Amino acid sequence: MPIVTISIFEGRSVDQKRALIEGVTDVVCDVTGNVPEAVNVIIEEKSRENWAMGRQLGIDRPRVGR
Repeated sequence: MPIVTISIFEGRSVDQKRALIEGVTDVVCDVTGNVPEAVNVIIEEKSRENWAMGRQLGIDRPRVGR
C-alpha cells in the first residue's frame, strides 16, 4: 500500500487537488503495479508564512511561476 505525501502552499482549488491526486496515483500505479484503490495520497497545505528558504520567509520571497 503506497503512501505519498505532498506538501504544497495553500490556495489550490479542490479541482486542482483532484487532478494532482489523479496524476500522482496513475504514476504510482504504473511504477509499482498497485491498483488505484491501494494508493494513498496525503496533501499537506502549508502557508507561506510558515516556510522559509535562504533565511527568507516565503511571504517575503517573490512568487515564481503560478
